[in-house]
Amino acid sequence: MTHEEPTPPTPPTSTAPAPTAPTRPRPRGRLRERTGCAELTTETIFTSTRQAAALNPAIVSTHPALAGPITGIDLATGQPITTDPHALYDQGRVTSPNVLVLGDISSGKSSLVKTQYCVRQVACGKQVVVLDRKNQQGRGEYERAAAECGVVPVRFARTGGTAINLLDPRISTTSESGGDGRVGQDRLLLMVAEHAHERRLDSRQRYALRTAHATALRRARDEDRVATLHDVVAALYDPACGAVPRPHLERDGIVTRRAVIEWGLDLALDLERFITGDLSGLIDQTTSTDLDVDLNAPLIVFDTSALPEDSPALSLVMALVATFLSAVWAHRDGQRLIILEEGYHTARLDKVASVLRSLAKRGRGIGLSFVTVIHHLSDIPEDSDAMALIREAGIVHVYRQSREDDAAQALRQFRLPHTLNAQLAALAQGVHVLRIGHEPARVVHHLRTPLEVEITDTDQAMTTPSLRT
Repeated sequence: MTHEEPTPPTPPTSTAPAPTAPTRPRPRGRLRERTGCAELTTETIFTSTRQAAALNPAIVSTHPALAGPITGIDLATGQPITTDPHALYDQGRVTSPNVLVLGDISSGKSSLVKTQYCVRQVACGKQVVVLDRKNQQGRGEYERAAAECGVVPVRFARTGGTAINLLDPRISTTSESGGDGRVGQDRLLLMVAEHAHERRLDSRQRYALRTAHATALRRARDEDRVATLHDVVAALYDPACGAVPRPHLERDGIVTRRAVIEWGLDLALDLERFITGDLSGLIDQTTSTDLDVDLNAPLIVFDTSALPEDSPALSLVMALVATFLSAVWAHRDGQRLIILEEGYHTARLDKVASVLRSLAKRGRGIGLSFVTVIHHLSDIPEDSDAMALIREAGIVHVYRQSREDDAAQALRQFRLPHTLNAQLAALAQGVHVLRIGHEPARVVHHLRTPLEVEITDTDQAMTTPSLRT
């Protein structure tokens, strides 16, 4: 069978330029001829070797594997972005599962934390703990999220609130020095004592505190009960008969029991003032039973909004809660997150930041990710443990930084392109710069479902009309 070539049309007899001939099918090969397939003729396109390389699928870079729930959309590529800390760590894209969320007020950072690192993580079967600081009409702002997850927040207050015992038996008596970041009662006790004393303890005061700690535990054990901070104060006033460092020192009259009392007397007075004042009812009693009931809940919200803004109790409670939970989780499997809202409070007390940093270092061993939320890097001293905790975050979300110096510090700290300097000051609400490990920075728009929009609404006090009588 033969195929006749179609006769081309006769060109027009006109002085005007001849129109371009239409593209016509050209047969190619006997098989295509039989099946009626033809190929259109097109003009060639000039290109370079580098441009043509993009047409080879084998060398085109694909989007990284998804890691957990969708966080938002990359505004440059339109691709979905995921930031699950445990999944990213499992993929080897980060070496630290800890997260930092940084941004101005009303930039959208709380919405990101409540959704991506709270309710979505709960939906994925993880356990989330929130240290809720913000007061919203008399309650913490995670009240709605807790209600959607079917849990009741644990409320800290000076009276009628929850208490966590500094000497709870589930917290190891001493800190281990094996480099695993374990925090024990001795380190927590020193943290509280130095803050109550308003300066570092000297060697004699440290010895008096260690001896009182051991005496308090022994006396409580003999009485078949759990020791509290009140027992430590009592032991400072009334140390055991063998409290002298070495028997021969007492035998030779160099150090007596009276001397040991003198070493710890000022410390006892300061601690007693502390636990009857700022920390009364918070860390000087046995651990509340409601904590035992809720420790297996998918979401645990510790509402600290009732504690005074300038009170040291806020930072101390944050450190103690994190330590207590880490001690409990050390014997339980699972993946967990602790959210530190208003994380700049941790920088107010050096010992608190040191404790939290130690726990964060240990987090990988117990499946724990710390999510720290702050406004500006300038809120944190450069040489503090709190800044070290921030620098070690593997996932960083930088929201709007309206001040030029804050924007410059964020660019420098997280190795972001300098071209983002002006953009950081003008980021729209819900848009942020994301840095995952050593990957290139992305500009991401955080996405929320209608239910999440309701959960993250913090403007009720401003938008709800007041009722007048």
